[in-house]
Amino acid sequence: MTFIVAIQLNDSIIVATDNQQITQKEDGDLYADEHKVCKMHFWDNGIITGTGESYVISRAVTLFKELADLDIYQLPDCLDLSRQIREIEIGKHHFQVKNSKLLCSSYSENGAQLYKIQRFDSAEPYNIEAMKPFNIDVWLFYPDSLNITSELKSLYDNLRDYAFFFKNKTAWVNHYISQLLPIFKKQSTIDPCTSASFDILFQTKNEYIFGHVPNTEKASLKLKEIQSI
Repeated sequence: MTFIVAIQLNDSIIVATDNQQITQKEDGDLYADEHKVCKMHFWDNGIITGTGESYVISRAVTLFKELADLDIYQLPDCLDLSRQIREIEIGKHHFQVKNSKLLCSSYSENGAQLYKIQRFDSAEPYNIEAMKPFNIDVWLFYPDSLNITSELKSLYDNLRDYAFFFKNKTAWVNHYISQLLPIFKKQSTIDPCTSASFDILFQTKNEYIFGHVPNTEKASLKLKEIQSI
């Protein structure tokens, strides 16, 4: 279960995921673990993350890396196979397993591109769809718990392309983090499955910057810049 804010721009993408780990007991009840985790999986051209069950997502990433030759258009098959294996292991009645979906970033000719791998009905196959520029996607386990409409509107009103608006990377990073801080903090007070802290990826045509945002006044921000090959 993951809270994701994904932003597709013309020349870049930004993805933020919360750090809350949720465990399901045998009776079906959910509880928040004190241990915080990173929910982004790295591959040669970016990251893969998703909402739903962590085992389904992580196994789909493993299948993608080991059997699909890193072909993103095989991600729907990897997710489908991972879900089927998980259903053999624990049964077909788990909502989070059935509703698992993936988000993948990749370098592109114009910059960076986000792809959504999902299905809208259990009778349908998974499909892969590229996000359109100047769009925000918000993914969370309980859609009814989303209560950050005004903050998301502010984020949308302040969407800016990296190359045509910001003088440097620092200004770019700070602009979006300042918009995301109140979103994750407020959502964490509403949804116990969401943490105020989050990991964030900024990706352009030839590099990405990854960091952890504690979202507290005392903790410092840690970012890592990685050049593409």
